[in-house]
Amino acid sequence: MIINSNNGWDQLEEVIVGRAEHARTPNVDSSMRNFMYANKDYEELYELPKQHKKETIDQAIEDLDVLSDVLTDCGVNVHRPKIHSHWKTIKTPYWETTGWYNYCPRDLILILNNTFIETPSSMRSRMFETYSYRDIMYEAFHDGANIISAPKPMLLDDDFDFSDLSVPTLMNKEILFDAANIVRMGKDILFQISNSGNKLGADWLQRTFPEYRVHTTEKSYSGAHIDSTIVPLRPGLVLLNADRTSKDSYPEIFKSWDKIFFNDWVSIDYDGLAVCENAIALNLLSIREDLVIVDEDQLPLIKILESHGIECIGLKLRPTRTLGGGFHCVTLDLKREGDLENYFD
Repeated sequence: MIINSNNGWDQLEEVIVGRAEHARTPNVDSSMRNFMYANKDYEELYELPKQHKKETIDQAIEDLDVLSDVLTDCGVNVHRPKIHSHWKTIKTPYWETTGWYNYCPRDLILILNNTFIETPSSMRSRMFETYSYRDIMYEAFHDGANIISAPKPMLLDDDFDFSDLSVPTLMNKEILFDAANIVRMGKDILFQISNSGNKLGADWLQRTFPEYRVHTTEKSYSGAHIDSTIVPLRPGLVLLNADRTSKDSYPEIFKSWDKIFFNDWVSIDYDGLAVCENAIALNLLSIREDLVIVDEDQLPLIKILESHGIECIGLKLRPTRTLGGGFHCVTLDLKREGDLENYFD
């Protein structure tokens, strides 16, 4: 299993699919509020149930198993993380909490070429989440892959400021970012400054990997991650969330690309407080430039993708908004066919 992944559209060969077993609601603290519900009061968050409905977890397990089978049928080698309990107490010198889940491997592991990067999440409950992927990482390491980790953050309360919700509530005091703040396009990386990634995180990435060009966007196209807002489909074509971007407002790097502005998604049900918006419908997984996996209910999206020569496999992922992740979130491509290229010169 030699790791090689440089973008989100080359032929997919190896992938991780997440798990939902033992998923729970994260402990309510400043880091959880910052990432998930910055506009909610603590009193409302304390009312959240700590445990999801059994039906929700069972649906997630079933849908992820189906996704794994479909990917296998498409010739992709599928890896799954170990099943761990997320109810154990995590203690540091500064705070204690419990874990969250392993539903979204895309969030905390960034693949650049042949390197695993464990990213420094802004959520306390995710401090040791990547332990579930260590067997996969070490298998790849023995085959020649590299593994690197950003500095483990302290995540003190002053990392977060809720006084002005018109700007990110994540402060710039220590290196913090999720892998899902990043769009990979060969030698160019787009990094979104938001409640899950700060400028110090982008600076660390640029200094650690000087062979790449890290482009930051100070305009928060979403509260946290970027992969339901900006979805490159192939070189020269990008899918953009029309509620967050427009013909006059989108990342400058895509100026010469063809752009699909889309917001005609179908509403997605959820239990309790939704972790993400209906825009998670754009959270698709490319198997190759002309084949993607997408929510089977998103017929307007399927229609517009097919009009651009992209075939769609429609599947269910019923707890998408309850657990907070679509098909891109719940997967992590380890190996794609292509090389590290330059798409913007």
